[in-house]
Amino acid sequence: MKKFEQFHTIKTGEAKLTNGFWANRVENYADIIDNLEEALLNEENAARMLNFGIAAGEIEGEFYMNDWSDGDCYKFIEGCANQYAVTKDERILKVINKYIPWIEKSQEEDGYIGTQTLLTDKTRWTHLEVHEIYNFGHLFTMACVHYEVTQDDRLLNVAKKGADYLWKLFSPRPKELAHFGTNPSQIMGLVELYEITKDKKYLDLADIFVSMRGESPELGGDGTQNFIPLRDETQPIGHAVKGAYLYAGAMDVYGHTGDKTLLNAIEKIWKDLVKRRIYITGGAGPQYVGISDRGNLVREAFASEYDLPLRVSYNETCANIAVAMWAKRMLQITGEAEYGDWMETIMFNAGISGSSLDMKRYFYSNPLAHRANHHIEPTFQQYTHVPNERFFTFDCWCCPPQLLRTFTGMPKWIYSLSDSGVAINLFGGSELNTTLKSGEKVAMNIVTNYPWDEKIAINIENAPKDMDLTFRIPAWCENATLNSKAITCGMHTIKVNSGDTIMIVLPMQAQLYTCDPLLEQSNGMFAVKRGPVVYCLEGSDIENNISIDELTIPEDTQFTETTIDEFPYGMVGLKADLVHRPQGQGLYQPAKNNSKKKVSVRFIPYFSWANREEQDMSVWLPRA
Repeated sequence: MKKFEQFHTIKTGEAKLTNGFWANRVENYADIIDNLEEALLNEENAARMLNFGIAAGEIEGEFYMNDWSDGDCYKFIEGCANQYAVTKDERILKVINKYIPWIEKSQEEDGYIGTQTLLTDKTRWTHLEVHEIYNFGHLFTMACVHYEVTQDDRLLNVAKKGADYLWKLFSPRPKELAHFGTNPSQIMGLVELYEITKDKKYLDLADIFVSMRGESPELGGDGTQNFIPLRDETQPIGHAVKGAYLYAGAMDVYGHTGDKTLLNAIEKIWKDLVKRRIYITGGAGPQYVGISDRGNLVREAFASEYDLPLRVSYNETCANIAVAMWAKRMLQITGEAEYGDWMETIMFNAGISGSSLDMKRYFYSNPLAHRANHHIEPTFQQYTHVPNERFFTFDCWCCPPQLLRTFTGMPKWIYSLSDSGVAINLFGGSELNTTLKSGEKVAMNIVTNYPWDEKIAINIENAPKDMDLTFRIPAWCENATLNSKAITCGMHTIKVNSGDTIMIVLPMQAQLYTCDPLLEQSNGMFAVKRGPVVYCLEGSDIENNISIDELTIPEDTQFTETTIDEFPYGMVGLKADLVHRPQGQGLYQPAKNNSKKKVSVRFIPYFSWANREEQDMSVWLPRA
């Protein structure tokens, strides 16, 4: 058997979205960018571009709100650069160029940059929650993308100067700072900086940050993945964004060093995640505050095994996307289909449910149930971000720019490259124009309305003779065909040539899913999926205003596909008849005989919930 050849991400701008699901989500990119910029210039938003203007001496004011504001501003610029790469819309470049001088002037002489300390009385490197590392990491990634797209080195120079500062500070591995790699976007950012500059100390520093985890457990705990060394860890633990960023960054390091101790550890952590600790939607990090399995205080965290509540689930948008980033790296490194299946699950469900369909209002958390007349109110800081309505500005505004850079960066999720060929990670209407390591040109496109439609056409316009094309047939599809011939689930590599057209058909129909009995919150219930999309039920899609809590779903439910006319993009809804089960009053009551009354309902994609009036919502329903 041919040894698997590791894939890597394409360069920004080598592919663009053309049609279908992902192209639809950014077709109004100018309005989306304007909307986000307006929030970033709002004096009372938690993420503020204004802080850079104040630090640069360009405007008057004081630092406001979150210490991680800088990093979220960098994510916004990265998202803009992604979109400029494929549209060359000068309006986007004008937005980016407006803020580059502010960022340049905010950097101190030694390379440190952080408005949360520069504009306040906070001292550098004294408290984890000042988020210095997080901000540096997003600076590095943003600067690399911006340089890749524009060849303008202003932000890249800021990033290099900042990385050189971190090298001087952390390369000696001072014990008192061993726990300061928390919320480690800097690992991925440093590897990207290494790939752009070829300066090996950036890769070495990324490796140092990975290896420092757990070196000083007395200074940290499970909440920041600091209780034991990463290479000894066996489960995802602590803050879910911080954890997923760490695991994804470790795989970036492994991709260059080949350190099998890293791969072995991350594979164990992943297997534990998907066996015990992830939602059917791909949501991750259900627990706002609690205790880890080893007795440490954790927040916004992966929970204990099989503890996946529905209405109070945390599932921060940034965490869900971070787990997808981790899965993508695992897919590229190992070529194992499971990682691609979960990446796809997240990206069509919990990864994108945080934004309204027009990308102008947002959720921080992504629960799997909601009751309009029984809100979860914050008590003792618990459930503080359970959403009741979507926001424009917010007290933790990290998710909107995360969604922007994800949507506009989707071409880099769809395609990967090896030395000898191309991999398609996700099916989406797009075009790729790239060059292999050999110098040979590749041009191809995908035409599809997946996941609403089952057909995917891959057109090879130009390729070297017998080029390898790798793709994944999802695990949910049992009757897939390739050019009219049956093909099994999993990863496949075929030879293609210029002029070839490959037709993949992934038949999909609504299907009921159950859960492991140990998952008590969903045991005895059904969820509905069609292809990769998880569905939910909202109150306005139930006839006669019957309560969602009085409905049960029979095992033999038949679904009829329908277009959701009040939503954009021709999304597929699922009509069905459920069974009415009247409820009594009080916490407990005698069981009543189930009625045989049928109730007509329509399920909608989970990611599209909360785009109408506030109402009840459930992903899981009791079986009849």
